Amino acid sequence: MYIPPEGLYFRLTGVQSQHVLYSRLGRDPEVWHYKGDSKSDDQLFSLIHGTGEQQGFHAIKGKKSGKVLYSRLSPDPQVGHVDEEDMDYDSWFDLEVGAGEHRKHFRIVCPVSGEVLFSRTNKDPHFGNYTRTVYSDDQWFTMDFEDMAVKSVDYDIAQGKILNATPHVLANQTLTNNSDDEQEMSFSFSETVTHTSKFDQFVCHCLLYLSFVIHPGVPIVTEGKITVSVSRSNEFTFGTENTLTKTYTANFPVKAGPGKSVRGVSSVQEGTLEVPYTIHLASKSTGVWVETKGIWRGVSSWELRHDIRVE
Repeated sequence: MYIPPEGLYFRLTGVQSQHVLYSRLGRDPEVWHYKGDSKSDDQLFSLIHGTGEQQGFHAIKGKKSGKVLYSRLSPDPQVGHVDEEDMDYDSWFDLEVGAGEHRKHFRIVCPVSGEVLFSRTNKDPHFGNYTRTVYSDDQWFTMDFEDMAVKSVDYDIAQGKILNATPHVLANQTLTNNSDDEQEMSFSFSETVTHTSKFDQFVCHCLLYLSFVIHPGVPIVTEGKITVSVSRSNEFTFGTENTLTKTYTANFPVKAGPGKSVRGVSSVQEGTLEVPYTIHLASKSTGVWVETKGIWRGVSSWELRHDIRVE
């Protein structure tokens, strides 16, 4: 699981309920969950990383309230928030990663109370805690990060792979000279092929669907080796396959003797590329930097060739 640095804000969304947690001041309940299209700062949290005996555990601090969550057996409210200077052992949580269908989700477990948070809409109470030993779909959460800006992308070209490279015919033309004299004729074509590009993440899946523009571009093949395009930039989205186009054009003369035909076949190599990447991002609100690693995958074409034969 990707553990964000302190100062990077996120929303905690219940997988089953699709409600987000909030921490606010003044109006009860101060800690609860909410479903709606509007976003506000009381839905944002950041982590405080534990040290010493709390190493590996995290406190969850509300951006708007400035308070940290707790989960306890009594008194009510069993889930609430306190000032950071008043926090106790019940404010330290284990973000317990799931498996199978919940491999991208986590439970918010307080080890000292033995309780896990839940968010649900099918029975009362809708939000609270209960024993960590009982597993239920209403216990799973995701982190949905605040707006991020992509600052740079580094490709590990040395570890890149070219897979399943095969010829792809762009044009197949035959010109016939039915005259008694040698003729000069012209082969020409303009064909557009589709390339694909996808940034798959295996470290920080919570940045899925973030759109960004990168410069200079994405991996391509030049002279049989993987390089990075320097001539174009495009908008991409994490976890989504994006399509690009490349147009090949050619126009060249050929000579055909009397009664002869000239056949021209133009082709490119087409295959799948896989290249590890590291993307560096920064929070738009705080400037906190993070990075995520993954594998860039794309279908690309290269090496335009012309095969001219007299028949």
